[in-house]
Amino acid sequence: AQAVSAQLSRLGRARRASHFAAMLDRMAVNCLITLPAVLGLLWSAKEWISVSRVKLDGHPELLKTQDAKAQRNAQDIVNEMTKIAKTIQDGAMSFLFAEYTYMAVYIVLFSIILIFFTGVPTTVAFVVGAVTSILCGWIGMMIAVYTNVRTTHQCWMDLKSGYDVAIQGGSVMGLSLVSIGVVALFLLIEAFKRAFVFESTESMFEAIAG
Repeated sequence: AQAVSAQLSRLGRARRASHFAAMLDRMAVNCLITLPAVLGLLWSAKEWISVSRVKLDGHPELLKTQDAKAQRNAQDIVNEMTKIAKTIQDGAMSFLFAEYTYMAVYIVLFSIILIFFTGVPTTVAFVVGAVTSILCGWIGMMIAVYTNVRTTHQCWMDLKSGYDVAIQGGSVMGLSLVSIGVVALFLLIEAFKRAFVFESTESMFEAIAG
């Protein structure tokens, strides 16, 4: 009886150790997926802040060596740049509003079709993907418009400064798009595991992929 009890105790410890190791493996995989995405979002925010620090002032430190006429001309140029940037921004917002209005109608109508032919999980995945795309598109448009005028302003001083601002603005769009996509997909998979019952893991991923 003591031998059997000892054997059962060893089996229990082995199972607990195996379960703990599996949990660690899942945690490690989850960290490998989510940590780079979170770092990407943080770096995107840092680069956005860097772009926002560019002041549209006409580089007064360079104008000190020039005459008053050059300084007045520089201010006129800054005013014109600001005016053009505002016009572009207004146009971009109008475009996004029109585009997203059509997309909202399409999402609703196509979701009704999907729910009958593919089921609720695929419809949920479709809506989440569409919303993620809309969010990434908005971020990309905003940082592009925001960066353009600042890149031009910095190129007024030297090309290297303009190039640095352009890279910073571009990295916001690229990193945020990829990071948001990874986070959205990870959360969607975790939500599907808890909310729906699938025959296999493959069928769950088929539902997500549509």
